[in-house]
Amino acid sequence: MNLLIVGAGMYVTGRDNTGTGTILASILETSKTHPIEEVLIVSRSERGYADVEEASRRLNGTLGTEVSVRYQQLEAGRNHAHFNELLATGTYDACIISTPDATHFAYAKIAMQRACPTLVVKPLVPTLAENEELVRLQDEHETYGAVEFHKRWDDTNLFIRRQLAAGAYGDPLYMVVEYSQRISIPTETFASWIGTTNIFQYLGVHYVDMAYFLTGYQPQRLTAYGTRGGLQARGIDAYDSVHVNIVWQHPDDPTREFWTTYNTNWVDPETTTAMSDQKYFLVGTGGRIECDQKHRGLEETVHGQPPRSVNPYFSDFLPDDRGGLRFDGYGHRSVRAFLTDVLDLRAGRVTVTELEKIRPTFRSSLVSSAVVEAVNDSLANQAAWTAVNL
Repeated sequence: MNLLIVGAGMYVTGRDNTGTGTILASILETSKTHPIEEVLIVSRSERGYADVEEASRRLNGTLGTEVSVRYQQLEAGRNHAHFNELLATGTYDACIISTPDATHFAYAKIAMQRACPTLVVKPLVPTLAENEELVRLQDEHETYGAVEFHKRWDDTNLFIRRQLAAGAYGDPLYMVVEYSQRISIPTETFASWIGTTNIFQYLGVHYVDMAYFLTGYQPQRLTAYGTRGGLQARGIDAYDSVHVNIVWQHPDDPTREFWTTYNTNWVDPETTTAMSDQKYFLVGTGGRIECDQKHRGLEETVHGQPPRSVNPYFSDFLPDDRGGLRFDGYGHRSVRAFLTDVLDLRAGRVTVTELEKIRPTFRSSLVSSAVVEAVNDSLANQAAWTAVNL
């Protein structure tokens, strides 16, 4: 396989001491069992050459792999045309898009038109019309599109989904999500494009997809309210927090409703023990379940460093059974599943129709895109109740 990645930021390379990254490390780990020959990473960044060279050297060395990783800067003023020309060569078996939210549609549209199987980081797109267009193009060009909603691979979420399906909690009644990140995310990491997104669109969307994945219910209407102050004081015109209430309905019985509440912020102190603080609980007619996805029982305190809550379950380097290191976790399994699916599609071992039933595809993401659009509409209209127009 030859892979084309758009974007060279922290989720791809783990640059600027932001962690291991996920996408490139996952690809290199997957190369141990899958035929991955070369990876080309493209972006508009001038510093991309140094970032990619350092990351590929470090990750290949850590994992004991030898995948060729190259970087190419997209041509200024014609980055989409340049991307299209790369795909037109027919060299690439799959594409991964890891760029700011507002740029996803243009790149994904080109990839679908070139019939290149594509994985896009969340959120897929901020509007339902864009999502519908991508689904149409996917069908027209008989290709495959997926969204990197990695929480679908988290064992805790899979356990809860199994219990719900088995009726352990009865009918779901309500779910409360608390999800926040450090203030360095809007002030430093994403400072160049913070004005094109908000904390719910960028982060809370994970748990929109999760509510749908866990229950199968469909969103009907919502209200969203944003608070300001801390970021404005730093000269950043963005919400500190966004709070959303959604009413969902059972797809076969509209009398069965499910309520979700989301409290999201990205102004947590830098001294918090993890980049992300995330937890939720779900109550049903027959029981309840609480899931703390930050405090998982592993806390570390080292001389000269602040305490931290460690989450190797997302993605980290762990010892393998041959004395080396492997990259593992539900973040890795999400990327690996996409690469495996592409190979299986090419070999005729699976169909797109079959994947639509089990993966976070472009089509299943119509739910989260519709919610994001309705949230943004409600925020712009003083928290007015807004229909989710699926």
